[in-house]
Amino acid sequence: MSASTAKPRFSAQGFQAWLYRNRWLIVALLASFAVRLHWNLLVHPLGDYISSDMRGYTSRADQLIDKFGASIEYHAFFPYGTHFLLALLKVLFGRENYAAIGVVYALLGTIIVYYAYRIAERVSSRRWVPPLLGMFMVFYYPLISLGGYTLSEVPFSVFLLASSYALLRLVQDGRTRDAWWAGVHAGIATAFRPQILLSILVFGVVWVLLHRHMSKVRVKHLVCAAIPIAVVLVFSSARLYHHTGRLGLISENGRFNQLFGRCHNKKAVATPEEPGRGRIRFGPPPLIQLEKRAKTAPNSWVQLDPAIGAELNYAGYISDAKPLNDLMRKCIAKTGYLGQLKYAVINVLMLAGYNTPWPDSGRDLWRHQANRWQVFYTAVFTAPALLMMFTCFMRRTVTRHGILALHIWALLVTAAIYFGDTRLRAPYDPMLVLLAIEAYIFAGSALWGRLRRRAAPKPG
Repeated sequence: MSASTAKPRFSAQGFQAWLYRNRWLIVALLASFAVRLHWNLLVHPLGDYISSDMRGYTSRADQLIDKFGASIEYHAFFPYGTHFLLALLKVLFGRENYAAIGVVYALLGTIIVYYAYRIAERVSSRRWVPPLLGMFMVFYYPLISLGGYTLSEVPFSVFLLASSYALLRLVQDGRTRDAWWAGVHAGIATAFRPQILLSILVFGVVWVLLHRHMSKVRVKHLVCAAIPIAVVLVFSSARLYHHTGRLGLISENGRFNQLFGRCHNKKAVATPEEPGRGRIRFGPPPLIQLEKRAKTAPNSWVQLDPAIGAELNYAGYISDAKPLNDLMRKCIAKTGYLGQLKYAVINVLMLAGYNTPWPDSGRDLWRHQANRWQVFYTAVFTAPALLMMFTCFMRRTVTRHGILALHIWALLVTAAIYFGDTRLRAPYDPMLVLLAIEAYIFAGSALWGRLRRRAAPKPG
């Protein structure tokens, strides 16, 4: 075909068709960005809420800029993705330009809506589900609220959803480039929150068990996806060694957080003996809130039940393995394995309730709003989403709903080992809400089919 007769790659008619096909997605994205901009710049400016964890992230970002390349032990305690991101934004827009950071976080929140919509297109057989989920996510307060703080949840959710979307494309289409993208996004997500490694592990188990029903995913695809993840882990391990002289993967807070899961204490205090190390005191907000149930719901089975004390003290650095392991051994010996099982069940329940997401829980202005949304989520989405967790082991659903269900298993294991938190669950909410909607559709379709069969005239 000659150049003069070739069809143009762009035409007004084609652009109009593209606009029509994506009309709901475009509306959702524009509305999402507008809502989040209004929230981050006018209603809830990020710069007005630099305290506690937010101050920790921003101070580490400032130290990274001021002492780039320096060895700072405490920088290895938390995952580094968030303070790396904040440092980059501070370099680009100014150290105290939290308005610019608010705009970026609004963009990240909008990207969450984009991937939620695209994932729904891949998972649901109903054409109205992606617009429904997209518009719901526009006004989904838990993620809007978290986007108003310099925290890890929103950026982690972006890369979590992007990785899940690429994985859906891989298992459905079998393209190598999607394997690379799944690995790249999962690797970056690991720097923000290493818990995604559990989702990767669950996917590996599912692939081994049901690879015949995931025939488009070949070993070469797994290798391609693993390479960027391995690169991130090698860099992360080298970074941790640079800061501490110790071996590890992403950060050193894993064993410390495990202390709360095994002992059900509300606070821990580490008092180092070496000069230059400061005393550190930390308590997970959901466990602090759980302690208050002794007064508000004294007869409830879900209570904080410390094994050896509500506040534990130990001599050493906050991540020192020996004192932490000694305390956990004492707790396990005191409670027995049945007591540990009770802790695990309570921790899992706390993913859905019994706590109001922090930081809103500590602010009168936002606490009631956050609590209303939490009650709504628990009542409407928790049970149907949990019913869908087995779809990753069913051959008919493993390449659609099953890819999202992987994350439910990872969330449950994370909570059981450490502690549950509705804020911990929030980055996964777009996928969990979609699974709940699909569960309602399955149940409604089954009920409608049964009613139609009963109402149909019987032959003869």
